[in-house]
Amino acid sequence: MTEHGSIPPPPPPGLTPPPGYVGYTPTPSAQVPLRRVGGLRTAMLVLLGAYVLVAVIQLVLLPSVFDAAETFLAGGNRSEFEDDIAGFGAVGLLTGALSIAVIVLTMIWLYRVVSNHVALGRAVTWKPGWAIGGWFVPPLVLYIVPMLLLRETWKASDPTVPPGDQRWKATREHPMLWVWWVLYGLVPIVFIVGGVTFGNFSNDMEDLAKRLDDQQLMNTAQIVAGVLAAGAWAFVVRGITARHTDLTGEQRKR
Repeated sequence: MTEHGSIPPPPPPGLTPPPGYVGYTPTPSAQVPLRRVGGLRTAMLVLLGAYVLVAVIQLVLLPSVFDAAETFLAGGNRSEFEDDIAGFGAVGLLTGALSIAVIVLTMIWLYRVVSNHVALGRAVTWKPGWAIGGWFVPPLVLYIVPMLLLRETWKASDPTVPPGDQRWKATREHPMLWVWWVLYGLVPIVFIVGGVTFGNFSNDMEDLAKRLDDQQLMNTAQIVAGVLAAGAWAFVVRGITARHTDLTGEQRKR
């Protein structure tokens, strides 16, 4: 402090600062451009909500579909059977389209999050490219690489660890990540092994009706598992985005 109580200016370039002087160093977030992720989170949550709604409609339609299959196998009319399951098939196509939309947004969202971590000095193992390519790496159904990437992303999004500090690696991921992986990566294997009908419609109406009738429980369980997986994924997306936007300073919509 000077005799008038003011703070002395920083020393001119090339001169040694006086004892006790500490200059201001911009944080990494102030030095690098960061990508916004809040909008993608909102879009995904809307699509996931729509998926759950359509899946519930599927569950409501299931009893009539099973009844139509039984009637057809008992000697019913083929045209009537096709008409009875047409609405259910259309709803199934809609759930498939919503799933694809969520997957595309997930890749974009995750790519941005990981890119921001790299820009902030997080020493991540899984680089941004894995946010897209990891979903296509064998074994495809298990999604092992995406799970490892998401674990790291949850930790790296820790807002209590400042940019450039690597202590985030010692933090723990949320258990819901494992719930999502079991529902999305492991449970579907059961349906694949069991040859579940949904998503595998046949031109042979008799074969289709027989599989619908024989696999009523499995078909119902497949839809329920999809709803639960969507709910778990919504939690993961909200959780990572909330932590990440706190870390980057992005304003979140509430």
